Amino acid sequence: MTKSLRPVLLILFLLLLTGGFPACNKMTPPKNPIEEEQKKVMSNKGRFVSDLAEPANITLAKVEGVSLIEGLADTGADEPPSTYQEMVLEDLQRDPDKKKEARAKLASMTTAIGMVSAIVPPGARKGDRVDVEVSLIPNSTATSIEGGYINGGRLYQFLLADYIRKGAVDGLVAGQIILDPDLLERGDPVAMKKGTIIGGAVIVRDRPIWLTIRPEERSAGVAKRIEDVINNRFCAKINGVKQNVAEAKYGAARINLIVPDEYRDNIARYVNVISHIAFFETQDELNRRLSSLRIKLADPTTSELASYQLEAIGPNNQLVVDIIAEGLESQDESVRYNSAMTMAYLNAPEHRSKTAQILGQLAENSTLYRPSCLAVLGTCLKTSFEADQVLHQMLSSKSNETRYGAFRALWTRNPADYMIEGENLGGQFSYHCLNCDGAPMIHVTKSKRSEIVLFSKDRLFLSGRFDIDAGQRIVVRSSEEGIEVKRYSVDLDESRTVGYNLDSVIRAIVDVGGTYSTVVRFLIEAKRADALKTRSDDGNGQVTIGSAPLVFDALPSGVSPFRRIRDVAEIEQEITSAAEARRKEKKKSFWSRANPTGWFKKDDNEEDFSETFSDEAGPQPAFDNGDAE
Repeated sequence: MTKSLRPVLLILFLLLLTGGFPACNKMTPPKNPIEEEQKKVMSNKGRFVSDLAEPANITLAKVEGVSLIEGLADTGADEPPSTYQEMVLEDLQRDPDKKKEARAKLASMTTAIGMVSAIVPPGARKGDRVDVEVSLIPNSTATSIEGGYINGGRLYQFLLADYIRKGAVDGLVAGQIILDPDLLERGDPVAMKKGTIIGGAVIVRDRPIWLTIRPEERSAGVAKRIEDVINNRFCAKINGVKQNVAEAKYGAARINLIVPDEYRDNIARYVNVISHIAFFETQDELNRRLSSLRIKLADPTTSELASYQLEAIGPNNQLVVDIIAEGLESQDESVRYNSAMTMAYLNAPEHRSKTAQILGQLAENSTLYRPSCLAVLGTCLKTSFEADQVLHQMLSSKSNETRYGAFRALWTRNPADYMIEGENLGGQFSYHCLNCDGAPMIHVTKSKRSEIVLFSKDRLFLSGRFDIDAGQRIVVRSSEEGIEVKRYSVDLDESRTVGYNLDSVIRAIVDVGGTYSTVVRFLIEAKRADALKTRSDDGNGQVTIGSAPLVFDALPSGVSPFRRIRDVAEIEQEITSAAEARRKEKKKSFWSRANPTGWFKKDDNEEDFSETFSDEAGPQPAFDNGDAE
């Protein structure tokens, strides 16, 4: 040891003996975690949920698969070996009873290999049904999938051409294939090779939406507070039992959300309302905010945003209900609309009648407001007799989309409503014959459920000379005795002769073994042959014969005003932009990246919440078509 170091070492030794290093013998008092969480919560006073968390998993998810189409009338194909064929064999060979005959089935001309896909909406629950799109695999030699069905197909989240990466099973497919009416009507050459199984897929795993708490705001206290304020405002009924809609998951990083029934067809509104729930607010602060919201709701330029905040506060605050009731009396149409929409979701008993009347007037007179007004009349105000009356009156509207929109809203409210009550015709589809005022109309659905509705059925009939091939060996032709419906069979032909009334002909087609697809095909061909007719009487004995309108999926469409602030696409874009901005802000310099101490540190933004379905697989539901009620 050199002489120069000795004095230094001696001084250090003396400091240690005399306590010269305060940090060595005095411990920093530990922080109270409860107090720290309280400080974190209080620091966010006056903010909304949207200031601390952002919605996720709110886009549509596509699930796909490859399935065997059966029941074809020798229009199938014995396809060469391919990846698609291996997928079908893998599914078929899971069942020991089908394993031996699997390859023989694939070689039959009564089968074909089809691509199947479905779109699963955000918030979907186990047991929900969605439509399935069906098409032949690329380069297939099959000529038609008409009359075919799928029984036991599977849907996965990933399917990439010849390289297939499958996740867990997300849906099960079963049902009859319906050819696309639009393609048939246009005579498109691919019309026989594409179709839909209406409501043909059962979802077997929940697809929740959630809120991702921003990294800088994450703490147990913040997550618990967000969970509590959302559950204080919303609840959901699952199998008849009330449940909380929010649950903190993954520590303090995420809040899973259940979507209440009245919002399931309007995820954008649900997300917007939750975003405007106050994180922490005293009663005095709430009262001051309500005074401001009263003014904002009455102003057309700010009424939408104000209506979201009022809806987020909820119906338990009488002042909220009173403010919205004032908005119902506004002379401005947009203010009345925003107030009526919010009041419908709040379902305040004393204002149901007024709310239903305003929504009905807007649906009848405004193409802009019609979609959302009819939708909310179907899902909200369930115990309002006035809402039923408003919808009954709209069944006679001059607008086809208003009439069918009113029908669908009534069916959503109560399928047994005396004005729309129907039957499951032959176990094939839901069939409704309406005795209402207004022009006759034939309505056919291509999605959601197999359904035919005849408006003013007694004035719909067939006329002229025609010989129509309805597919599946069923022919409908005019004769001197009436309308002959005949099904040709290898064993024994079946035929019925009925009158010219359209209702009688549809029932005869089903009676000889026709399906929903057969009836739809017949209606399209009859329209093309100008055989569908209507009869109208002006009340003075003057009878007019005209062509009957055949309408498909005439639900109101358009962009509703509430989507101007933040719809799902805008929210998703906002989230992407914000994440990109944060990544740029946190981009590390060369020197920070060169520092070895940070090489193994996990960044807050690296957490993966990208799954679109829950990890829990549901029970395998029985393949009940469930088309009609």
